[in-house]
Amino acid sequence: MSEPSAARRAELVDAGGSADPGAAGDGGSRRVKRIGPRWRPRHIIALVIVAAMVVVIAITSVVIAQLGILPPTYLWVVIGADVLVGALIALVLLTVGRHGHTVRYGVSLGLALVLIAGNLIALKVGSDYAHFTEVLQPTTESVQYDIVARTDGPASLAAIIGAEVPADSTDELYQGVITHVKEIVSVVVVGLVGQQSLVDAVVNGDSKAAIIQETYLQDVAEGDPTVYQQLKVLATFSVPVTDTGPGVTPPPTTTPTPPPDADAPYIVYISGIDVAGPIATRSRSDVNILMVVNPHTGQILLVTTPRDFYVQLAGIDTPLKDKLTHAGVYGIDTSIGTMNNLYDISIDYYLRINFSSLVQVVDTLGGVDVNSAYDFSAAGYTFHQGINHLDGAAALAFSRDRHSFATGDRVRGQNQEAVITAIIARLTDPSVLARYDQIMTAVAGAVQTSMPPQTISAQVQRQLANGTKWAVTSISVNGADGSEYTYSYPHQKLYVMIPDQATVDAAKAQIQATLAGT
Repeated sequence: MSEPSAARRAELVDAGGSADPGAAGDGGSRRVKRIGPRWRPRHIIALVIVAAMVVVIAITSVVIAQLGILPPTYLWVVIGADVLVGALIALVLLTVGRHGHTVRYGVSLGLALVLIAGNLIALKVGSDYAHFTEVLQPTTESVQYDIVARTDGPASLAAIIGAEVPADSTDELYQGVITHVKEIVSVVVVGLVGQQSLVDAVVNGDSKAAIIQETYLQDVAEGDPTVYQQLKVLATFSVPVTDTGPGVTPPPTTTPTPPPDADAPYIVYISGIDVAGPIATRSRSDVNILMVVNPHTGQILLVTTPRDFYVQLAGIDTPLKDKLTHAGVYGIDTSIGTMNNLYDISIDYYLRINFSSLVQVVDTLGGVDVNSAYDFSAAGYTFHQGINHLDGAAALAFSRDRHSFATGDRVRGQNQEAVITAIIARLTDPSVLARYDQIMTAVAGAVQTSMPPQTISAQVQRQLANGTKWAVTSISVNGADGSEYTYSYPHQKLYVMIPDQATVDAAKAQIQATLAGT
């Protein structure tokens, strides 16, 4: 018998036989079992794909579970289905025979790749969600305090070591003040009643220094500038807030929920606090704008309420009214409750922003085009009537200035609306909106909002799909100049704006018309 060809010998070996017909009796009719497996490229590919599936599914399951994106019941159903499908695909890929089953192998391989891609997309969604949660409401706000001395007194903290330094014993954070100030300087903290008594103790020379709330010092600067000029700050520190403050019972806070659909109208309260640094710091709310959004009609109404509007603060136990800006001192809930009461509305979400975060947001967007109604200069910048392209620092200067105008805060409110309008226009630009996850990451920690991540995502996806051309309308309520005692600073009259109820009623009507789409 002639020798088999090389191709035939390879075929016999692959089939588990022998290339040597004499290796078996019976004329070579018997086959010799091969010892050990023979790996083919597709088996190696299958193992690699299965390993990738296992790793990706495991990582995705852990990440999604930790983020809490889904309710527990749905979470385990999704993870279970993911694991089960992955196991079935792996079983098919690893058990496909050496011959045939090409279709089954190809389909399984395709399904495996689809499953891997699906899990990677889920990881991306989880990553975006994590970015969103970074700008959600911090669990703890903080109150800023200053260690204050006379301008002609101690030059540094070292000069007050061992001294008795008073703090307001009626402040609910009194014990926290004691703890934190001792981390800065070794002094003996003693109690006095009221913030004003602390100012008096320093000015009269009764104490080398005192620990005073930063927001109260701001009121001293406004109400008693002569006294304020006699004070200097030696150090600043913050104390976490665990309650709302003496004399204040804020309205109950409900957990914000997404609207029933992406077209449902909603109201966002924009609060601009007058400090730089951490966004969680409680401070006066100098910017108070309602953004009424109707996605169905493409309408946005901006309603500005001047910071000095003389109103009843929500939850305050006494009938003494206060400036709207002071509501921010008692927390975002007090500001929201006050605005709800003023306009007979129910605010859905809030957005807090401060000096630092405005600069960061505008710079992240690559600048904004702001329409100015006037020519004016402020903080080293010159603004012309018409469109001005502004970076973050210029936008802040444009928003803050009120001394260049005869009507002061009224024009400042209009300028703030102009900056917000420009930001909205930039955010709805498809080239910017397409990278909203990057923007959210960039401004994480710079803004604070109660809007749920799924609501933000739904609005972004809706805008990308529909390309809505938003019609933005701006209005402002008005009032008469006045001088009154305030709840937050009852020792001396401050400038206030007495509300013109006709403008408030007109704003109420326009808010309801925007919500109704009329």
